[in-house]
Amino acid sequence: MNDNVVNKKSFLSQVTEIVKTNIRNIIILLSLCFVLFLSFQIYSFYISNKIQKNSISFFAAQNTDDTNVITDTITKLSNDNTFYGVLAKLELIDLTLKQNNIEDSISMYLEIINQNNLESVYKSAIASKASYQLIDINLEDLSSNYLNIINDFISYIDDETDSYKGIKLELKYLIKILEAEKNSIDYSSFNEVNDIYENIMKSDIVSSAIKERVNKICLLYTSPSPRDKRQAPMPWSA
Repeated sequence: MNDNVVNKKSFLSQVTEIVKTNIRNIIILLSLCFVLFLSFQIYSFYISNKIQKNSISFFAAQNTDDTNVITDTITKLSNDNTFYGVLAKLELIDLTLKQNNIEDSISMYLEIINQNNLESVYKSAIASKASYQLIDINLEDLSSNYLNIINDFISYIDDETDSYKGIKLELKYLIKILEAEKNSIDYSSFNEVNDIYENIMKSDIVSSAIKERVNKICLLYTSPSPRDKRQAPMPWSA
């Protein structure tokens, strides 16, 4: 019993001695922990406040008819490295496309997609949008050639999820349609486009909406008296 009491006192003495010896270091460590905690709280508040301000600015820009205000607000927000910065840059791309500035729009799309902090699902969505837009633009102006850059955008699409597998197949089909238009290839004898069409129609993964769009395009090209394909609105842009 006495031995236990002695051992306990000895242990407490050792702990007390260690604390006394290292009291300065302990105080410094606790101070650093407090500073780090305080810094994190301030940073979290700053980010939260910044996102809130950006969201207000973004939606305010959506609800105004003043083109200059929209452009200025969206341009400022697009330089921000947050979710609303990405949304603003996408809006800025649409404004740039309306001005028929295709090259700048492509550069901005690539800038967004190559952001390190952007998740794969968002990259896929943005790359898909860019691909559809450029295909539409190129079909309207066959003298331009965006085939390579469209294929580059398609390569960014992560087809691990079923929905993006269907989108990727549809875009590959549309690329072949574009090739047929640019090179005056007869649709019915273009084996590559017909093979992709069959794959889409037989697939259990491709959505019914995509199948319906692709089938409309096929009918547009195989109709006994087809309309001018370039004048007819494509199903994805209608």
